[in-house]
Amino acid sequence: MNMGKRRMARINCFISLYLYDIGKIPSEEILNTYVQNTENIGIMKDPSTMDFYKNLFLITVEHIKEIDEIIRTASKKWDFDGIFPIDKAILRMATAEMVYLKNQVPIVIDEAVEISKMYSPNEEKGPDFINGVLDTIAKTNVLK
Repeated sequence: MNMGKRRMARINCFISLYLYDIGKIPSEEILNTYVQNTENIGIMKDPSTMDFYKNLFLITVEHIKEIDEIIRTASKKWDFDGIFPIDKAILRMATAEMVYLKNQVPIVIDEAVEISKMYSPNEEKGPDFINGVLDTIAKTNVLK
């Protein structure tokens, strides 16, 4: 599969966020070990791809409490703690990208949905859930 540079960076970012959340691995350790093991792999060799990944990961970690509150508000029908950790990592990453990096909302949501199609434990409902929550976040925060 031919994958774009930004998508590869996003995939690596959500995996890093998953490790941060589930493994309770400090962000510095993730950057020092995970990045070291990925920077020689294909697309991640590209400096702009690696920079995008690092920036997105660090901004998400820096604002994780605010991001979680935004997600909680947008997904009030669901128990935040009951969201699959992989889906939560994708939601956190995409929310950070929309709110803090101000990247184009339709692109961010589309990328998050596509990534969730590949990785969500709930193959059938995961992508729809991700799409719905991110769409609500975009509308309630007046993001474009």
